[in-house]
Amino acid sequence: MLTLIITDQAEADIEEIYLYIALNSYQSYAESFASKAFKTFDLLCHSPHMGTQRIRSGEGVRFYPMDKVNIFYRVVSDQLQILRVHHSSLNCDKLRL
Repeated sequence: MLTLIITDQAEADIEEIYLYIALNSYQSYAESFASKAFKTFDLLCHSPHMGTQRIRSGEGVRFYPMDKVNIFYRVVSDQLQILRVHHSSLNCDKLRL
């Protein structure tokens, strides 16, 4: 199993999405989102090739869809690096990884 690394930008993405859901919907939905995200990170640590390669975003970058967000990550040595967590309705072509 790979070691999970969550970048500062990915942490900020998760927090922003969490706060948006909590403020515009229900706190329980926000908590459900965060829980599902971390379960998905764990799943990717066990099966890192589940995601689709995204070569135009950088070498080794993959993404995995989770509900309405895309999780961008890469495997480096024995680490799974979560790079960004981005809402799927937004343009990800200009996303800085």
